[in-house]
Amino acid sequence: MIDNETMRSILARRSYKVFDPRPIDDETLETIVTAGLYAPTGMNRQPWHITVIKSPEGLERFARARRSLPLPPGIPPAVAAAMGDPMRGAPVMILVSAKDGGTSFEDSCLAMENMFIAAASLGVMSGWDHATVKDLFNHDPDLKAELIPEGYTLYAAAFFGYPGPSVKDRGERKGTVQYV
Repeated sequence: MIDNETMRSILARRSYKVFDPRPIDDETLETIVTAGLYAPTGMNRQPWHITVIKSPEGLERFARARRSLPLPPGIPPAVAAAMGDPMRGAPVMILVSAKDGGTSFEDSCLAMENMFIAAASLGVMSGWDHATVKDLFNHDPDLKAELIPEGYTLYAAAFFGYPGPSVKDRGERKGTVQYV
């Protein structure tokens, strides 16, 4: 494999469960978001709307809404309680929504992936928030109205911050690759 800065950033990226709460400076955050805006997009539609939540009040509002979600099926209450902070201590939450139609879902996920890789290149890590994408705005339509423009659907949500104290090596990636 060829070793270069981009590949090192991709290989360094991890999905974090716990973040250091120190803030991400504005220039770093702007760089991460700009990477999202430069993601591939079907027919150059650029359908996305990126919402960056970084104020303590905005993060707390989001955390309250997260705590109000019912537990996913199969998660025992004791395990859910052990999860602690629904924001994982992250100082930033980024949401990517888009107008419905065409390749909006794919475009939004590609924008988030660009942000993941850009963040990793800057020493900032990320963690996908699947629960938000699936359920949050169904349970809190007022929060949706605050954060997502009318006519848009949330397709991607992730935490961003500096790595917390307990980082586990995920080991080598495995999968099936076929060359024809």
